[in-house]
Amino acid sequence: MLDSGTIAAARHVADLAAAAREARDRMLSQIAERDLGEPPPERGEGRPFAEVGLAALPPDEPARQALREAIDGLSDEARRGVWAVMRTGTGDYAGADWSLALAEAEAMPDDAIIVELAEEAELPERLAKGLYELGAADQPTSS
Repeated sequence: MLDSGTIAAARHVADLAAAAREARDRMLSQIAERDLGEPPPERGEGRPFAEVGLAALPPDEPARQALREAIDGLSDEARRGVWAVMRTGTGDYAGADWSLALAEAEAMPDDAIIVELAEEAELPERLAKGLYELGAADQPTSS
């Protein structure tokens, strides 16, 4: 089952991902949509750069670096746990399927997990939803 270390890691990564997304949004807000080569969105549609992940940030952006360093610094077990929480938050797994999510994480190459976590713009929401689905949204992270 989900342990307090994974919960703490997921919360920390979510906070850093939110900061990285804010940096990305500040950068992209300076780009005129006409410069993106896309037709103007219809009324009620999202902005064209809304689907751009965190990869749009330069590699030396401090918020992106902090997120990547935090993900890289996690133990393999914690990193795979955070990935499984994220995938639960996307709806790929139900809370009761925690062991299946972890099994998929175990089968994945570490680099793939790192990239998926480090470039996901919706990571804060997905981690929050995953923690909620797993019944850990309000759990303390220390025993």
